[in-house]
Amino acid sequence: MFKVRRKKSREQETGEPLSLCYPFDWTGLENFNYPLDENGVPRVWVNPKAGPRHNPVTIAQFGLFHLQKYSLTNDEAILSKSLNAVLWLVENFRDWRDDIGAWVYDFDLEFYGPQAPWISGMAQGQGISLLLRMQQLRPGQRFPDICQRAMRAFQRPVADGGVTTTFPDGTPVFEEFPTSPPSMVLNGHIFGLLGIYDYAHFFSDKNAAGMFEAAVAGLKTNLRRYDTGFWNRYDLHPTARLASPMYVRVHVQLLHILAELTGDPFFQNYAAKWQAYLNDPVCRARWLVGKTLEKIRLRL
Repeated sequence: MFKVRRKKSREQETGEPLSLCYPFDWTGLENFNYPLDENGVPRVWVNPKAGPRHNPVTIAQFGLFHLQKYSLTNDEAILSKSLNAVLWLVENFRDWRDDIGAWVYDFDLEFYGPQAPWISGMAQGQGISLLLRMQQLRPGQRFPDICQRAMRAFQRPVADGGVTTTFPDGTPVFEEFPTSPPSMVLNGHIFGLLGIYDYAHFFSDKNAAGMFEAAVAGLKTNLRRYDTGFWNRYDLHPTARLASPMYVRVHVQLLHILAELTGDPFFQNYAAKWQAYLNDPVCRARWLVGKTLEKIRLRL
């Protein structure tokens, strides 16, 4: 079972110290062998029209991944890779709507439909998680100010330039993709939640802590919406896509992290249920049939 690693980090001036070792472990899911630009920052192939582009989520994850490795090795060469990502995030942080600051996507997303410019709750959350950790190594930089402005996106609905929508019961969901109708991508929502958690602890911010608690309670009530009885869904978009096996593993790990952070066995039990789907040959066969029919349906 995945465990959140709690390696003690170096001291900071505000709130509780954050572990330099981000709790999500990408081992076996992503090797981060992306092509790098001249500044050592990864780019990803978006689509034939957009070509290779800088993706704020990928860059934040690249930085968090290498900061994890640094926290375990103290290898300065590894830290430099994380710093490359941090520098890009600082230089590309933009004014967005009103007092919100954001990492703004400059390309269209063909499947879900958002057209440039747009912002992502997952990018905001993971950017916050990376910059606050780096603040503990490089204090006195602009990182806290950037994170405070980035946090405002979680306080506004998508219609007002933020990243928040709601489940049918009115509880908050943080959108990875600002779509209409809402997509409610599960991993993007939880990664956004982890950024809010880090922010609340770093700044000892009661409002952010309350936001985290409200969103966790809402997820607990609505997680069943992602469960098909034999697999889980990637999102709640009307296209009703099943998660890939890789994303089931991502969901399982994220639920274990929430169980560790909240002390609530509900998330651990759901993680075990979804892991059982992944391990069951019958469930995997049903996923394969369902995914094949899904691809045919979405092409029509």
